[in-house]
Amino acid sequence: MLLTQYLDHVDSRLAEPHRRLMAAVLKAVVDDCRDSVERRAAPAGDVPAPRSLDEAFDYVASTDRVWPFSFENLCDALGMDAECLRRELRSEESL
Repeated sequence: MLLTQYLDHVDSRLAEPHRRLMAAVLKAVVDDCRDSVERRAAPAGDVPAPRSLDEAFDYVASTDRVWPFSFENLCDALGMDAECLRRELRSEESL
């Protein structure tokens, strides 16, 4: 399931500003990871900087819970399974 599909079905708690911000941050990193897969398959001139790709995938891979906007904390706050989303993004990365 795509993050946007999931968020379309989330209850009214998403109307709270901090939850909208959390959803936007999570969507941005998922988009970065997915877009990076598409850009790597693009012609040679369109390849993204490896550092930005590594940072996006490192963020998703991290199990750190110290930072309030860590991947784990965002998934928990939005009622998503962090490991499931992580596996999905990893499988897309290997395409």
